[in-house]
Amino acid sequence: MNAFSKIKGSTSDIRILQISDMHLFASKNEQLVGINTQDSFSATLELAKQHSWPPDFIFLTGDLSQDASKAAYQRLADQLQPLNIPCYVLPGNHDKPDLLRECFTQDSSSYQPFLHTKDWLFAFLNTATPNEEGGTLDNNELIALEQQLEQHPEKNTLICLHHQLIPVNSTWLDTMAICNADLLLNLVAKYNNIKGLIHGHVHQEFNGDINGTPIYSTPSTCFQFKPNSVEFAIDKSAPGYRWLELSHNGNIKTSIVRLENIPSSLDSSSIGY
Repeated sequence: MNAFSKIKGSTSDIRILQISDMHLFASKNEQLVGINTQDSFSATLELAKQHSWPPDFIFLTGDLSQDASKAAYQRLADQLQPLNIPCYVLPGNHDKPDLLRECFTQDSSSYQPFLHTKDWLFAFLNTATPNEEGGTLDNNELIALEQQLEQHPEKNTLICLHHQLIPVNSTWLDTMAICNADLLLNLVAKYNNIKGLIHGHVHQEFNGDINGTPIYSTPSTCFQFKPNSVEFAIDKSAPGYRWLELSHNGNIKTSIVRLENIPSSLDSSSIGY
């Protein structure tokens, strides 16, 4: 059954797929924690075609590539192009923002700060910090975001980023969260037209809220981190993606869809990557 068909939304609803943390390499044969990341991403995309198609947009929320290679980005762009769905990317800690700007410049896939459509404004923030696993919010981007919020108070806003803004209750992962999160948390508290936030990075499903504003993460398309873990640990959960349905009044309906099986090659005993 199509995930979107389970929800009898109006024709004005906006349907989004969030795909994250693919960790692609220059070579499509490379593996990470025992998983061929290209094959796992392709399988997850095929799953989306079966269960949640067609979306209005696909948002890819960082760590698109493990080696930040132009070859990986170009192969990804080529794989997205025939979908005929507008795709928007943002960088994670393994990505190079400048290369994203160079490789994702088409109508089919792009890297840009804002998208206006119907009753919604989408903001794509760069939290990547050079040579760091954790994230940092850019002050100029936050100034631009606040300008957008001020200029379009009638627009519902969804903020998209890579790193977690609030703890996900995994001790080791939460050392790699956004270091200056208060700057964005203050905006969420100030503007009630911010209706939600989505992020990647944590390789797991997470549902939280910031004073009533929901915040969600999505699984990786390759391997997952064990929730509520003190130290690095691989979870025995399958790859997946998040779908979201956004209504004109600002409501968000969302869930996770996963592959039926964990890739058999997964190295669940790995102590790092």
